[in-house]
Amino acid sequence: MLEGKKGHLAILLGCVLYGTTGIFLAHIYEMSIPSMIFYRLFFGVLLILLVILATGNISQIKLRKKKKLLALQGILTVVNMFFYFYCVKTTCFSIAILLEYTSPIYVMIASPFILKEKIARESIYSMILAIAGVILVIRPEGGFSGLQTDPIYLTGILAGIISGILAATLIMNIRLMKDEYPEMGIAFWSMGLSCLLMTPFAFNTPWNILTENLNVLASFGAVSVGMGAFLTIIGFSQVEAQTGSLLSLIEPVSGVLFDVTLLGVHLGTNVFIGCILVLISAFLVSLRNLGSKGT
Repeated sequence: MLEGKKGHLAILLGCVLYGTTGIFLAHIYEMSIPSMIFYRLFFGVLLILLVILATGNISQIKLRKKKKLLALQGILTVVNMFFYFYCVKTTCFSIAILLEYTSPIYVMIASPFILKEKIARESIYSMILAIAGVILVIRPEGGFSGLQTDPIYLTGILAGIISGILAATLIMNIRLMKDEYPEMGIAFWSMGLSCLLMTPFAFNTPWNILTENLNVLASFGAVSVGMGAFLTIIGFSQVEAQTGSLLSLIEPVSGVLFDVTLLGVHLGTNVFIGCILVLISAFLVSLRNLGSKGT
C-alpha cells in the first residue's frame, strides 16, 4: 500500500512539473521547436547524470536484459514528440493535447492483454469523467464544431491519435521494464537516447540566441525532464498502467492553472469545471487503488 501511495504521489508531482511547460515556452524566444526539445532533453539528462554521480549510484544505469525495450522507450519518446507537434502545427493546440491525452483509453484496452491487468468498473467511470474534464479544459472558444475536411488537417488528426497511442505504449513499456531496471536507469537511458536522436537539431539555433535563452532552457530541462520525467517514471513503475495513465491527466490541468496564476490567462467557467472533473477522477482512481491494495 505504501508503494502505491508513493507511486500516485510521484505521478502527480511529475505531471505538475510537466505542466510548467507553458511557463518556460513563454520565456523562450526565436528558437525552433526541435531545437528546444533537444536542449530540454539535454539539460534534463545532465541533471539525472549529476544526481547519479553525486549519489554514487552508477550501478543503477548498468545495462541489463530487455535492452530492446529500453531503446524502444527512447525512440518512441522522440517519435511521440514529432507526431504531437505535427498535430499542433496542422490543427491546433487544443485538439493536439486532447488526442494526446486519450492514452488512458488505449491503456485500458491493451493492458489486460499486455500486462494482464484487470479492468475495474470504477476505472472506466474515472476515465469517462477525466476525458470529459480534459475536453472542457482545452475546448476552444468556438468549440470543436466545424472541423475541417482538408487532407492536411485530417493527417494532423491522425498524427494526434498516433501520439495518444504512443503515449499509452510508453506507459505500458515502463511496466514491462520495471523488474529489470531501476527508475533512474530507465530515465537516464531512455531520455539519453532521445537526446542523442535529437542531436541534429542542436545546431539549428544561432549562438547568440542560444546564449540568451540558456538559463531558461537549463531550468526547463531540469524541471520538466530531470525531475518531471524521473518522477513520472517512478510512479508508472509502481502503479498499474491504467491508474498511471488516468493520473497523468493532471498535467493539462496543472498547465492551465499555471497559465492562469502566473501568465494571467483568463479562466473560463468550462475550464474550471473541467479541472474539477479531472481532479475528482484522480482522487477516485487513487482511492480505489489504495483501497484495493490495503485489503
